[in-house]
This record gives sequence, C-alpha cells and structure tokens, in this order.
Amino acid sequence: MADTARIQGPSRRACINLRGEPSTPFRDGVATALGVDLPMVPCTFGRAGERTIYWLGPNEWLATAPAGTEDALEADLRAVLAGGFAVTDVSGAWLSFSLSGGTAADMLRKSSPCDFHPRAFAPGRCVQTAFAKATALIARHADGTFEVLVRTSYGAYLARWLEAAARDCEAST
Repeated sequence: MADTARIQGPSRRACINLRGEPSTPFRDGVATALGVDLPMVPCTFGRAGERTIYWLGPNEWLATAPAGTEDALEADLRAVLAGGFAVTDVSGAWLSFSLSGGTAADMLRKSSPCDFHPRAFAPGRCVQTAFAKATALIARHADGTFEVLVRTSYGAYLARWLEAAARDCEAST
C-alpha cells in the first residue's frame, strides 16, 4: 500500500498582506523585519524557520508566521518600511492545512486544474487556484509537504473534503 496522505489542520497562522513596489529599499526592509527574502519570481515563496513569504502578484505578497505573532510582525514591518507600502493583518481571514504522505499530490489533483507532479510543481513553488469549489494558495515545501491556505469560511468544508479525498486515494491504491 502506498504511503497514504496525512492531514494536519485547519490551524491558524499569522498572515500579513504586503503591498509595495519591489524596489531594493522595500525588499531590504521586508528582509530586515521578517528575516525572509521577498520572493521576486512569480509563484514562488521564501522561507526561514516558521516564517514564509508567498508571491501573490508583481507588488503583493503574503507573509505567514506562527499564530499570535501578527501584531509584532506588523509593527516590525511598519518600523522599517518607508514610502508607498501597505501592511495589512489578514490573519482572521486564513486557515492552513498541511498535507504529507505519498498520496498528498493525488489528493490535490482530485479538485484542482494544477499539475502537482514534482517536475511541474517543485519545492519552492506556490499557486493561487480553484480548489474543491473554493480558492486556495497551495505551496510545496522542500520536505515534500504541501501547505494549503484557504479562507476561514471554507475551513470546515475543506476539512471534510480533504478527509474524503484521502479515503478515496487510499482506496484506489
């Protein structure tokens, strides 16, 4: 039997939406405040310890960290950034699931148009996509796990959907 998928979550994360022109001062300020380099390549993310910054668009990123650190993250960013920027705490809007195991990518393929095979979706990649009739930000980490960030309002629905998808994948192996 294949290594079946394991689901952790949903859990809360500190989530800070960042907007700004990706100039050197903005990039340097974010790196100083968060300890993570701002990803400049579309559909990638940077990570240091428990902090992650996801590329969302040419001038937009989502920074995540352990729950309860959002006030400090926001204050640290505001202390070092200058000029035109926006720092918004959106922690209440997001929930995180972690998927691991041999059938995790199969679970994701069940309800997303994205190709989650490692050659198309390597570690360090992320994508905003339709997922099980919801919208999600999905990332593949170096350890092979996937993080699925969804709007809070979809949390219970996606928890049930992921559990059903895991059973389906296990039954088909």
